[in-house]
Amino acid sequence: MSQGGYLTLVGFVAQDPRQREARAGVWVTNLRVGTTPRIQDRVTNQWRDGETSFYDVACWRRLGDHVRASLHKGDPVMVKGRCRSRSYTDKNGMRHNVIDVIADTVGHDLNRGVANYLRPDRRPVATEGDPAAEQVPDLPEDRDIIDDEALDEFGQALDSLAEADLAVPALEEGETSDAAAASASPTPF
Repeated sequence: MSQGGYLTLVGFVAQDPRQREARAGVWVTNLRVGTTPRIQDRVTNQWRDGETSFYDVACWRRLGDHVRASLHKGDPVMVKGRCRSRSYTDKNGMRHNVIDVIADTVGHDLNRGVANYLRPDRRPVATEGDPAAEQVPDLPEDRDIIDDEALDEFGQALDSLAEADLAVPALEEGETSDAAAASASPTPF
């Protein structure tokens, strides 16, 4: 049984991911995630934001590539990973405690918006004398992994959904017959 601290963060990307080469050609992408709890004031029964906590998240290898391509500052995000605490002393002699997260999984928080998943192409491992591996064309390393046509189609689909959602309240407000309301409600399966 593995021991160690695992956590799940739900928050927002506080700054754009930064990628760097760590050791011997292994790449790591670092991002900062902020989490802000919502607190209900029992006297006024109003909700307010609590104090924001920030976490440094390290995403290694392919996960880091995908994070760099997918996440931007302000995006709602969920992170699952192992946590590690460390301390350091700054230039002014102040001691700071920091929690680092080594991410296993990172994704958009779909409670706060819509995302479009794109599966990257996987190239087979080439072996000597394998005719199937020889047929794989060489792709440039800096190729764009985002399919602009698919994103346009996705945007059009979202626009049509938004228009349909706006049409339902309009029918209900100006409803002149029960037939209009019946056509606006979903059909059960």
